[in-house]
Amino acid sequence: MNSGPPIDVNADAVGDAAAAPRPSVSAKTYVRLLRPRQWSKNLIAFAPALFAGRLFDGYVVTHVSMCVVALCLISAAVYVFNDILDADADRLHPVKCKRPVAAGLIGKQTAFVVGLLCLILSLAVGYLTRPALSLVLLAYLLLQVAYVAKLKHHIILDVFCIATGFVLRALAGGAAAHVPLSAWFLLCTSLGALFLALEKRRQEIKSLGSDAAGHRKVLGRYSIDLLDRMEAAIVPSLITAYAFYSFQSQYGQWMMVTVPMVLYGVLRYQVLSVRETNTGTPEEVLLKDRPIQCTIVLWVLACMSVVYGWLPRFVSAVVQATDSVRLHF
Repeated sequence: MNSGPPIDVNADAVGDAAAAPRPSVSAKTYVRLLRPRQWSKNLIAFAPALFAGRLFDGYVVTHVSMCVVALCLISAAVYVFNDILDADADRLHPVKCKRPVAAGLIGKQTAFVVGLLCLILSLAVGYLTRPALSLVLLAYLLLQVAYVAKLKHHIILDVFCIATGFVLRALAGGAAAHVPLSAWFLLCTSLGALFLALEKRRQEIKSLGSDAAGHRKVLGRYSIDLLDRMEAAIVPSLITAYAFYSFQSQYGQWMMVTVPMVLYGVLRYQVLSVRETNTGTPEEVLLKDRPIQCTIVLWVLACMSVVYGWLPRFVSAVVQATDSVRLHF
């Protein structure tokens, strides 16, 4: 007896699944989309105000803080757009596959709207802070567009683009604070950023192994040995440039006391690059490594003590007190 065509249970199940509404996306997922853990890099915008001795100027601090907000928003927009473009490749990456777009938690159209809103807000905040700042933000955006579209596929140029992003952050801070930046400051920033960019490539190769070239062709043109040779040129140049910058500081040669801290920080980072796998993301090192955290705090305090004259006055007072004790005897 024929009771009708057979029922395809699997087809019904697939149809029910397709008809089922997608689960709602939590606010935490949208926050992850913006990658706030990477916003710490934008704090470099305070460096010009620090070296200009204007960290206690309310007007400057307010404007630089607004600049940092604008940088966080525009970098978040760039991260979102990059996730949309690289979603397919990110699904093959052991870490990037967990990003909301690659994981399918947020659709590309929704992500695009979020990124566009961040971009508009960033330019608005930058313009209200200082019109010239919006020009720096646009330069940063154009750099990222060029990087994503073309330059990230070219060896050496890719790390130069990453380093230029750090320099533009510093320029944005100078524009917001109305502080001119010296050539030595820009050189030190560029070399330090190049060092971090090379470490980023090193950790990508280490984590991906033989699949590195499959994830991105340019990674196949790098090797650990090549990156070691590049760092061997960058690191001494960085330390030498910072030493000259400190020696010629407008606050006198007292700034030289900060050189050992910079040297220790670079060497510590290199130690971590051999032992750990998170040096490809500086924000992870900043948030997790206690020696690096202590070094940065000591460096900032040392710079402030020189810029505001605390250290010279303290040493002078100690010397005078010691001499007065000797005279009494």
